Amino acid sequence: MAQIPDLIRDSKLETYFLPDCTVETVHRFQESDSASGQRLVTRLEHWRRQRRVGNGGFGTVWLEECIKAGRPGGTQDGTVRAVKQIDMDTRFGSIEYNRELEAIAKFSHSRYERCFVKSFGWYEGPGQLFIAMEYLETGDLFAYLYQKPLPPLPEAEAKEIAYQILDGLCMMHENGFAHRDLKPNNILIKSHPPDKWWIKLADFGITKRIEESHGQSTTIKGTPRYFAPEIWGFAERGSAYAIDIWAVGEIVFEILTKKPAFATPGLLAGYKAKQDFPVIMLTDAGIRQPGVDFVLSLMCPRPNDRMTATSAISDAWIQSPMLQPLGSTKAIEGEPRVPSPATIMTDVSTSWTTRTYSEAPGDVSHDISSSTTTVELVNAARDKTIVPQENNLTLTLAFRAADFRSQHRAGDSFYRQKRYKEAEIEFRRVLQGREETLGYDHEDTLYSAHALGLSLHPQKCYEEAETVFRRALHGRDRVLVHNHEETLYSTYRLGLTLYHQEQYKVAAPMFRQAFLGREKTLGYDHRHTLCSAYWLGLSFYRQKRYKEAETMLRRTLQGREKTLGHDHEETVNARECMDRAHARALGLE
Repeated sequence: MAQIPDLIRDSKLETYFLPDCTVETVHRFQESDSASGQRLVTRLEHWRRQRRVGNGGFGTVWLEECIKAGRPGGTQDGTVRAVKQIDMDTRFGSIEYNRELEAIAKFSHSRYERCFVKSFGWYEGPGQLFIAMEYLETGDLFAYLYQKPLPPLPEAEAKEIAYQILDGLCMMHENGFAHRDLKPNNILIKSHPPDKWWIKLADFGITKRIEESHGQSTTIKGTPRYFAPEIWGFAERGSAYAIDIWAVGEIVFEILTKKPAFATPGLLAGYKAKQDFPVIMLTDAGIRQPGVDFVLSLMCPRPNDRMTATSAISDAWIQSPMLQPLGSTKAIEGEPRVPSPATIMTDVSTSWTTRTYSEAPGDVSHDISSSTTTVELVNAARDKTIVPQENNLTLTLAFRAADFRSQHRAGDSFYRQKRYKEAEIEFRRVLQGREETLGYDHEDTLYSAHALGLSLHPQKCYEEAETVFRRALHGRDRVLVHNHEETLYSTYRLGLTLYHQEQYKVAAPMFRQAFLGREKTLGYDHRHTLCSAYWLGLSFYRQKRYKEAETMLRRTLQGREKTLGHDHEETVNARECMDRAHARALGLE
């Protein structure tokens, strides 16, 4: 390989094979030893092959165990790793896979480890390329979905997996990399229910590059149902990023239905010609319209019509959490069961990630070639496009904006895992950075302030959360219209924070403002509207204004019976609270 980039060269492992090279591999390291005070020592690691854990068209994945480590505190004896062995057919000449190895090396950095299978380096043998990586014993998503005769995963789990895939793609695309071979086999599972979902992306298209180098780019191999129309020649080629987005759509479709959207190329060609997407397969699986719309937006026939990874991760379906069972506060004798705002939010928008447009000003357009040197930033909130000139200040701002987006997604990931302190740290960093670069009242700065408040609330830092939510509310009142959805959301969250501090008299006007605004902008029976009414009713109840409490809780009950059904837990909860308020109003309790 000519002109190997430093990142690739530095990740290559100096390796030799013992006489029986199918059994034992030795890596040689030269490094300093602080324990002995020696400037330069040579360390050897011996790895022995255990068993095959996977195979494909161009090679095998082996499980290997470290049987001899040369440094205390380093790799330990008994440590295991996975080694992907890719067989190179030298009849086709040398193969340039620098770009793929660069991606593997880059995304093995600790800042990306939540999204990508970590590589420990690469090495070569006669006609073979080896990539050493972390071993995830659960296996890949394809095996998880199809090896057992189980029904499709719940929509909430599909949403979480989609979010994590897009989180990784955002990192890749923002750094100028496309995966190019995204499929369930290349999505490895670190944990799954009953634990939390945690998946990692692998491969980075290196097998695809080898296929192409073998002259097989027109003889499509692999699993065709993950190939976008343009790969088949049914549509004009667009950005390589758009190919990744199509694959995400197909993966989500399969998670929800356990069936491919287009089982044959002929069906896919028909979709391109007639725009006839198999929506009925999603609706038959019980998927609601936001989920259907999300899949459709990823699987547009024309590449440039598909969402970007950044816009997809901010989509309403991804950002709105599924309903969870209601919790309760510590019981107060004689009081109604009241959900605790610290542990459960019945409003869909109580997840901090409710923005329905791009989270930050920077959103990469599919119309831009991946090789262009121009940085284009699309402000989704204001529909403005900025094409900066090639100067240090502009590029610095562009890169800082990308860094803020990455940090914000890290905070999002921590928040979803209920690692609130870590989320708080990330949001503080983003907030400080956006204050310095965008200004105190910029819309995205205010968004970060709101996110910080959400991370503080479950840690019971109510006073600081109140301060942050007030700041977000006052700023949004100035920057956005008074009844803007995000302004109302900050109003609502401020009310919850005050309520949790038992400041019921001050919380009630916040809930009233959110209720009236949402009723006007979202509709009479929208879930957010009903949630605002519910908490307003509880605020009245806590002030012993039982008649007013009964009125608002009855309003909530009627709406929930209509939209959720009589037996839904939220409906039942509203009914119990209303009955208690009614009894208190009549002096029966």
